[in-house]
Amino acid sequence: MAMKKKVVIGCSVTPGQLEDLMRMIKDGTVGGEELGAFLENPKKFSKGLTIVRAINILGANKVIIAEQAGKAWEIEVPKSATIRYSEETLLECANENQSGQSDWRLVFINGLSLREQREKRGVDKTKLPCFNDDDWWLESDEDKWATFMPQTGYYLINFRGQFTNLNCGKQDAKIAKLGADYERCHEAVFAEAILTIYMVNDGERIAESWYHWGASTSFVGVCIVVGCFNSNGLCVGTHSAYGFPGGLRVALARKFSS
Repeated sequence: MAMKKKVVIGCSVTPGQLEDLMRMIKDGTVGGEELGAFLENPKKFSKGLTIVRAINILGANKVIIAEQAGKAWEIEVPKSATIRYSEETLLECANENQSGQSDWRLVFINGLSLREQREKRGVDKTKLPCFNDDDWWLESDEDKWATFMPQTGYYLINFRGQFTNLNCGKQDAKIAKLGADYERCHEAVFAEAILTIYMVNDGERIAESWYHWGASTSFVGVCIVVGCFNSNGLCVGTHSAYGFPGGLRVALARKFSS
């Protein structure tokens, strides 16, 4: 029987602070008016969607928290990472997941470029996860996209690749119909996310037999693809925007709400 994933969430409220709160309620420092206002509308006092609430909405198996991502990559992460999505957006994604047509997950991204990811994970196939040994994209001509560092934070990504057997332009038209809140996941974000998921979720492998068609183009103007994440490592390649490739899909990302 599969073991249930356990997620431990750090909490900034200490037992001493809770004791202080109870004392202030008892001695009148925090009066009935203040307490009543909080109980009537607790969201008013919240600084945004909490990771605990996000896990309750999407499920623990669909969320990689900052502490997990930092530990996987041996990077110190912010003590308080803001989720830049609304509760309504997460509820929409959870409903889509329940339909079986989507695989929306909330993953903390450290903001590593593709080259930084390769440097950290290497190309040794005995030490998965790793990259394959193709090195064409290490040339200086490819610096613009290969060294791009995404914004650090939580990203909502649909790992159920979509829009296969369509060229790039037709895929873009499909994405546009979904609305302004959707976009192609940047290839650096996608790569870091699936490597993190592999490390945190005991070898769960996403995009094992397909490529994600990213948002960037190579020095010669060919589209960047990332995926085919099998025992040979994660592949970074290119494909013409005008072909009709069966193995190329799009991993959608939701744009930040704030």
